[in-house]
Amino acid sequence: MSNVIIGTAGHIDHGKTTLIKAMTGINTDRLKEEKERGITIDLGFAHLVLPSGRKVGIVDVPGHEKFVKNMLAGVGGIDLVLLVVAADEGIMPQTREHLNILKLLNVKKGIVVVTKKDLVDEEWLELVKEDIEKELKGSFLENSPIIPVSAVTGEGIKELIEVIDKMTSETSEKDLDSPFRLPIDRVFSLPGIGTVVTGSLICGTVSVGETVEIFPKGLISKVRSIEVHGESRKSAQAGQRTAINLSDVKPEDISRGDVVSSVGAMMVVNRAAASLKLLKDAPRPLKNRDRVRFHAGTGEVMARVILIDGDELFPGEEAFVFLDFEEPVAIIYKEHYVIRSYSPITTIGGGQILFINPAKFKRSMRNEVLDALRRAKEADLEEFILGFVSIFGRSHIPLKDLVPYTGRSFEKIKEASENLSKAGKALVLRVGPEEEVFDKKFYEEKSDEAKEILENYHKKFPLSEGMAKEELRSRLNMEAKVFEAVLERWVNEGLVESKGKTVNMKGFTVKVSERQKEIAEKILLEFKEKGWAPPGLNELVASFSEEAEEVKEVLNWLVSRGDIIKINEEIYMAREWVEKARELLQKFFSENSELTVAQFRDMLGTTRKYALPLLEYMDGIKVTRRLKDIRVAGIKLYE
Repeated sequence: MSNVIIGTAGHIDHGKTTLIKAMTGINTDRLKEEKERGITIDLGFAHLVLPSGRKVGIVDVPGHEKFVKNMLAGVGGIDLVLLVVAADEGIMPQTREHLNILKLLNVKKGIVVVTKKDLVDEEWLELVKEDIEKELKGSFLENSPIIPVSAVTGEGIKELIEVIDKMTSETSEKDLDSPFRLPIDRVFSLPGIGTVVTGSLICGTVSVGETVEIFPKGLISKVRSIEVHGESRKSAQAGQRTAINLSDVKPEDISRGDVVSSVGAMMVVNRAAASLKLLKDAPRPLKNRDRVRFHAGTGEVMARVILIDGDELFPGEEAFVFLDFEEPVAIIYKEHYVIRSYSPITTIGGGQILFINPAKFKRSMRNEVLDALRRAKEADLEEFILGFVSIFGRSHIPLKDLVPYTGRSFEKIKEASENLSKAGKALVLRVGPEEEVFDKKFYEEKSDEAKEILENYHKKFPLSEGMAKEELRSRLNMEAKVFEAVLERWVNEGLVESKGKTVNMKGFTVKVSERQKEIAEKILLEFKEKGWAPPGLNELVASFSEEAEEVKEVLNWLVSRGDIIKINEEIYMAREWVEKARELLQKFFSENSELTVAQFRDMLGTTRKYALPLLEYMDGIKVTRRLKDIRVAGIKLYE
């Protein structure tokens, strides 16, 4: 059974607070000023036990135009709205503004409550109901029940509660799988308890003892205790009015508009790509870079609206925009928002957040950007992921790192990514210990680039078994873990072959000409004769009449075969002489514990010029181990 939150909306002094008191017995005016002036300035909260036995939370919002920002803080996350219209006044300016806000925030279900029935006769009441029906035509409340009541006499209250019970029984199931999210609408401190925050739990489940994070401030806290409708609970679920006692934070460190969530489940947001609809009754067109008041969740910040296509947005029109925030906010994908004009302050439009902290793009990509935004708005998680990896984020990203961008669970992100991979729209690869989703175009471009690099390498070095993996990785400008994952995919697809530290095109084989075989034989003879005092690279090349590059190529081929060992960039040595040196080391360390460079030089009967590099090579393959100026036996000496 779903949890339900009900909210009120309507013009000032139309009886919202009195109605709630008649329904619940709770006076939601908690501030002294509210009680003295008879109007609701800030949010009020109550709960109601329905005839079915279900308990619902109620948020009472202010109707005065000066306090619409407080109304906006309370209306987010409600399942059913009670649009309150006084019988003696009918539809008024704030009624219309509240109705616009409800539409923009995607509230889908409501009841029209005509209060103060006792102040008018039946004929007047019918006229008011006709005006209401006319005003609501085309809105989500067009076919909603209209129930006249009197909070003074109690007439209609029972019927209203029964209708609420029926309509809330049909409320859709809440999202309990995603990380919990609680936009804060009140912060206070209680003696002996400490800091308490309240809000409507939008999604997920929060439990006592859980470590949480307060966004966008990044404060870490722990849940000491939880109350739902004034009752102590071990946990709270989406759709419940919730109070959380937090440890290690002070009330002054938190403010309305902050969001309590799972650690790392959200992020600091400075910019967003969004859809935006300007209301038909907006007083003027919205110009590019206009400054507005942005409302999402329970927060309000100033922002600049950047139109992606065009210089003006006219009343009644829709567009895609970037929102540059003047201070950090905590928002996620598909979150609804409202904007109000800077001055005079009035509600002018709203829409949905599509991508947070989007990457910059070139003007030439404008059509692609608009198309991706359109698809992300019309569809859901899969289109978001495609838009993120192709335009608005990174070309590949660990699945878990998409959680704070979306507010969705890792499991849902994994399922969406795998669906994309199966459909051939994206690619999911295991990178190190975790899975990452890749942009298909990025993968294909890297595949083509690797193919071109390797083909050119094979043409230039036909005797080389393949290009060093590290060189290919560097040329492709890829992180090591990512390269290994992509390389494994290329091998499985039959694009390349990977052998040890080298990689080559699939099917490539070394083809040695007769002339090159002759050069190889001469090189081997030269190195075998010179032993531990081999010719340097330049000396070797000079001894041949062939082109230097060809000699070097044949030498590298012999290295790849293992016939010649590359000691360092200048010194090469025949394998048999390197093995003989190793055997001498084995014999030496069977009788001694320490070796100096001089001893090794004398052991080989060569000079320090060759002895030291060879000993350093032995260090590198762990046959020996250097301790300051001496060597000891390495872990691979006897392998």
